[in-house]
Amino acid sequence: MNARIKLFIYLNIALLIVWVIYLFSIQILDVYNLRETVQIRQNPSKEILIPERGNIYDRKGDLLVSCIKYYQLDVDRRAALDNIEPEDENSIFTLFDKISLIISEYSDTDRKLILSRLQQEPLYSSIFITNNITENQLHDIKQGFSNKKIKGLVETFHKIERSYPHDKLGVNFLGIMDDKFDGDNNNNVYRTCGKNGVEATFDDLLTGEIGWRETIYDAKNRNVPLLFLKKKPALPGNSIYLTIDTNVQEILEEKLIEGLSDYKAKNAIGIVMEPQSGEILAMAGIKDDYNYRSAKELRSVTNIAASFMFEPGSTLKPITALLALEKNIFDPKDKIDCSDYHIEYQSEERVIKDDHKYKTLSFKDIIAYSSNVGISRIVEKIGSKMLYERMIAMGFGHKTGSNISGESSGIFRKLKDWKGFSLHSISFGQEISVTALQLANAYCSLANGGNVMQPHLLKEVKDYNNNTIFNSKPKVLRSISTQNSLDTLKVFLKGVVDYGTATGAKVEGLTLAGKTGTSEKAITGKVGYEKEKYTSIFAGFFPVNEPEYVIVIVYDEPDYESYSYYASLSAVPTFQKIVKTMINLPETETIANVKENNKKFIFAPDVTGLQLDKAIEKLQKKGIDYVIYGNNAENIVTDQYPKPNISFDKTEKVILSLDNKQGREQLNVNVNEMPDLKGLTLRKAIALSNKCNIKLLITGKGVIIDQTIKPGSKTKFGDQCGVTAR
Repeated sequence: MNARIKLFIYLNIALLIVWVIYLFSIQILDVYNLRETVQIRQNPSKEILIPERGNIYDRKGDLLVSCIKYYQLDVDRRAALDNIEPEDENSIFTLFDKISLIISEYSDTDRKLILSRLQQEPLYSSIFITNNITENQLHDIKQGFSNKKIKGLVETFHKIERSYPHDKLGVNFLGIMDDKFDGDNNNNVYRTCGKNGVEATFDDLLTGEIGWRETIYDAKNRNVPLLFLKKKPALPGNSIYLTIDTNVQEILEEKLIEGLSDYKAKNAIGIVMEPQSGEILAMAGIKDDYNYRSAKELRSVTNIAASFMFEPGSTLKPITALLALEKNIFDPKDKIDCSDYHIEYQSEERVIKDDHKYKTLSFKDIIAYSSNVGISRIVEKIGSKMLYERMIAMGFGHKTGSNISGESSGIFRKLKDWKGFSLHSISFGQEISVTALQLANAYCSLANGGNVMQPHLLKEVKDYNNNTIFNSKPKVLRSISTQNSLDTLKVFLKGVVDYGTATGAKVEGLTLAGKTGTSEKAITGKVGYEKEKYTSIFAGFFPVNEPEYVIVIVYDEPDYESYSYYASLSAVPTFQKIVKTMINLPETETIANVKENNKKFIFAPDVTGLQLDKAIEKLQKKGIDYVIYGNNAENIVTDQYPKPNISFDKTEKVILSLDNKQGREQLNVNVNEMPDLKGLTLRKAIALSNKCNIKLLITGKGVIIDQTIKPGSKTKFGDQCGVTAR
């Protein structure tokens, strides 16, 4: 065999042996530790998917709290510079300038800062840019990179933050959300966690479920989309709908902030509830530093409407009065001695007095004028056991069951711990501490027929597909008293507003009931009361016959020198302002319903065709007021509204039209001029406006009494004119 051929064969055999040894060392012996790298490439890793936290809405679907996801942006400069020569500094700078322009254009990150980070050595590495990019911004930035055909953008989830469209509204009860990391230092899993308020109470509903997906990356760190990779999508948190009415909440907070300033109080607290359902429509606790603290700080503060405890003072007197009515101990007209009351217990004497001296008062007037002496004499006929059991039944001394974060149970000693004068003291609101929520719920039971409700903030829960998964229903915890006794008590409490200590709460056309309370502040940790420090309270409801709202207003330490510590001069006026503003809300039908119930209907007499003076005489004999529109030469009533023999409210006016019907119907119409519609029926007004190519926006029915475009004004095709008919 030729020597060259033998040499060639030997060399090939040697190379084959070397290649086999090399492959054996790599694949079997793994001298380069490649097995781990192979496993990483072949075995999927799991990427955690963070769920969105659920939104919070008010009862009408008005957004109170939403969720914003923030992402971290890095730029893989190796991938970005893949097609650029390292020595081409101009091209590198141009590319970095484009990247900085795109990111800064669609975010709040400074362009110079981005550029300086991109230029940091070594250039062929990944560099952090910012971690404050929202989902919308991220979408625009990715689109910008795609349009410019730039590679290397790397985004990773950073955190979730809450957004509050109404800023400080509801800061007391909404609470705050915080970040939470589960797992060890090498494998932290991001979660959201409610710290207080609604965020904490309903954290399980809002949080959602974490998801994951399997990922495989190639040698250039690019995601490889393979069909066999598994995925569990993140399940977004549920959205919750509160019983809160944003409009009522705004009114409550506005008036409390105003009162806090006017009465120089330390705290202002208010709650608005629906007595029939126990739903909380609004709740607020405003501290004197409210205007100096950020919304974030205020959200971290305890909800003082449910946590702050105070002696309720005379607002507890109706409870004693109710027991006396139930047991027929006193009749409403019974006269009771209200002169200074001297009582003794184990050689200790106490004198109970009233601010105003009374000799005798009727049972009803003891509540109206808030007599401590009178209620003390009444409670002696009731006894400690009966009063204690009723107070417990109405929710004092324990939490209401509302599940509101930070709620206090109040302070109400067990019956065995009552002392000699405790019965009298508790009857007018001393030796007991309550929260505004407890007091409001107690007055709900007085207003709704004796049902002690479970107050609640949660109205509805919807999942991420907007399917309703929970609807709250009113829950009656227990029932107290009798309907006759409660109806009589309502009359007592109405007297407080009509002629007693809360006349400043009156609102025209509306019946209100309630009770004032001006209580001394107990010295913390000691026996006795602070000098010149009081709590002013008013608890009330309306309308009296069928109450729709219960409102409690509390001022902590209002100004002493200006007498604002009297509830009648602070809590009562605030109550009135809230009520007057609430009933003027478009969706509130309280005033309309009250007026409807108070209407006196009569039949309209026929005055059509009569001389005007004869028509007026006929109306005046029946005590009916009137208004006249138009004129004619004969001074004859050509039309009227309401029509003859149609019933209407006697307090309203009859409209007499003196327009010449025939003349008006044959009137030459100027299509570019607004006609005078007043005094016409709706049918005639519509016919006339159609000729002028004007659309009418009609309010009411009957005869036109007003129009928004003045007669004779220039008009054009399609103009709209509002008209009021009656």
